[in-house]
Amino acid sequence: MTIPTKQSKQSSTVPKTESRTSRRQPDMVDTLVTWVFRVISFPLWIVTTIVGQMLTPGAAGASFLGKLVFLFLVVLSSDSYWQMLFEGNALFGWYEETWTGWGWLPSLNFFPLRFSLGLFANPMIWICLGVGFIIQSFQSACFNGERFAHQNARVIGLIAVATWVFDIIMTFTSRYPLRYTEPSDVIGCILFNIFTIGCAEWGRWGEKVLSGK
Repeated sequence: MTIPTKQSKQSSTVPKTESRTSRRQPDMVDTLVTWVFRVISFPLWIVTTIVGQMLTPGAAGASFLGKLVFLFLVVLSSDSYWQMLFEGNALFGWYEETWTGWGWLPSLNFFPLRFSLGLFANPMIWICLGVGFIIQSFQSACFNGERFAHQNARVIGLIAVATWVFDIIMTFTSRYPLRYTEPSDVIGCILFNIFTIGCAEWGRWGEKVLSGK
């Protein structure tokens, strides 16, 4: 019978220590690689999440996008009202001889620090947008077949026709296609005018689709 010496005990513990160290090193490497991958893919995850929210019908992001598009198209359609009824410069430069430039939008300057509401500081623009919103909302409701409670359908139809006639006059007067000499410009201006007349209707339809209704 042999008695184990101190030296033999130390030699028996060496492999265990080495095995524990060898097990920890791969774990640390895997953890480091995992975190690096997460940091790199985090911006992509944010983008895909936002895009998914925007394009999924019924999602909060899609509903917000639909309302934002509708409001933009209302502003675009109200440009002719702003020019003809309020004698302002064009808000957008498409098929316009002169326009205000993008300075009519709110802006923030850091050097020197200054915030400007742009044209939105003018009460007249809010009245114009209010008129445009009411007209475009009414037209889009009729176009998309929305019901008006306790209202005569014939009266609603006549009002809708009247607002569309008014819209056509305002639009083609503010952007007169025949002032151009090139046929392509004339056709392009006519098509753009038709789009601005009906853009709010399409915007309301797109809002309903994105909202999952």
